[in-house]
Amino acid sequence: IGWLNLDWWTSPYVGAHWLATEELPDQQWQAKPHHGALSQLLLISSHHLVELMLFRCIREVLDSAPGKFASLEERLPRATFEQAFNKWPQQLGYAPFDVSIQPYAAIKRLQERRNATIHKDSALATLSMAKSALFTAVEGSRAIALHFRGANGFPYQPVLQKYPLPEQPWFTEVKFLDRPTEH
Repeated sequence: IGWLNLDWWTSPYVGAHWLATEELPDQQWQAKPHHGALSQLLLISSHHLVELMLFRCIREVLDSAPGKFASLEERLPRATFEQAFNKWPQQLGYAPFDVSIQPYAAIKRLQERRNATIHKDSALATLSMAKSALFTAVEGSRAIALHFRGANGFPYQPVLQKYPLPEQPWFTEVKFLDRPTEH
């Protein structure tokens, strides 16, 4: 494939890909103590990829029509992922994301688990959750880019060919590992 120039999306993808395919073992029974923390990091990094794509696409729409969406332009620096994902596509003149279908349903669940991991209780992550999160993030990023940019809107196929990701279950299909309730 030759040299690839990595950018704002591909650089974190390549790092996450390495973690998923080279560092984390295939089976949970093969995991060492540090793999739990690395699985959490991969889950967080995966959501980061989706968030990067969503906000980049929104920024492109805003930049293509300066002043047309003044309220959104003003709110963009402090916008949350949830606000932008749930409301902004239609406010920008696009169809809303249909969260009853994939990959959007899986993105929503990934966002909820990412928030639980970062903000609330350092939610646990298994190897299968982490690898599913990355698969969901790649397919979710692709869908968001195509939603806003059209048929050729996801330019990262060469990177995905050079750093292929095995197909995984959607994040909506993985079983969560929760901490036992303390008494």
